[in-house]
Amino acid sequence: MGVAIELAKAAGSEIVVLCVVDREAVVGTMPPSPALDLLLKDHEDDARHVVEAAIEKARRAGVRARGESQSGAAVESILTFAEREKAEAIVMGTHGRSGLKRLLVGSVAEGVLREAPCPVVVVREGAAPG
Repeated sequence: MGVAIELAKAAGSEIVVLCVVDREAVVGTMPPSPALDLLLKDHEDDARHVVEAAIEKARRAGVRARGESQSGAAVESILTFAEREKAEAIVMGTHGRSGLKRLLVGSVAEGVLREAPCPVVVVREGAAPG
């Protein structure tokens, strides 16, 4: 979030936060069940909290911010959101998976990089702004 805040400050821009809960990434191809519904609800609650915390952090830094959480396919949700919001840039985190984990999980960052309607800044998890 720090990189997005610094970029927004420098550009005098607003941050619009999105957190996507990708059902397939959470439960895979398991058939619906009450336990899976609870798991998804927990992830959706966590996503709302992530958005609220990011907005608060940006506002404390003096940056205008708003946001939302969604459920859906991560890459498509991010791209649709960026187009709807007429984003000037996308700043997103990555876990930096490689090898078999990346092959099995796929790369949201890579998908967004390939298709984004605007510049994309990818920040490795845990990296501090410059």
